[in-house]
Amino acid sequence: MLRLPAPSRRVAGANFISLLVVAIALASSGCGGDGESKPTDPQAKVSGTVTNNGANVTTGSTVVFFCSEKNAMAAGLVDSLGKFTLNPSVGSIGIPAGRYQVMINPPNPPAPVIGSQEYQDLMSGKSKAPERAKDVPHAFGAFETSGIVLEVAAGDNKFDFDLAKLLKGASGEPIKKAP
Repeated sequence: MLRLPAPSRRVAGANFISLLVVAIALASSGCGGDGESKPTDPQAKVSGTVTNNGANVTTGSTVVFFCSEKNAMAAGLVDSLGKFTLNPSVGSIGIPAGRYQVMINPPNPPAPVIGSQEYQDLMSGKSKAPERAKDVPHAFGAFETSGIVLEVAAGDNKFDFDLAKLLKGASGEPIKKAP
């Protein structure tokens, strides 16, 4: 189940990709019915780790898998140990097996509270907006530029991404690049 944060007095500035992931997850979850979906394709569960040069990336980074052939998308958040598990729209059945593009984005920095000194400084130009974490290179932030295309098989799948190695063109052993 998707949980949205409680409304707050924060400046609107959500990352477009994050909004897109939420919108697609809501749209793909369907509507009405008894909540039971019967999979028509072999189903998969996906987990793994995301590191950069062996160090865990920022907690809260988002890993998104998208299969255009099956119009399937699933996303997960990286925890403090660098681990993620994809959360499909219907968690009890997993995601369809197939060829997936992958993108990875760091979390957005928190926006200042409206009326706070930090907010006033930002609005008056005395300070700059906080920057996003730099441990997830910008190239991984879109399906078209990440270069990660994987074959997800039915059953359990584990993919470990070391972003520094992927940037250099090395495909880590656990990553199964699709032909």
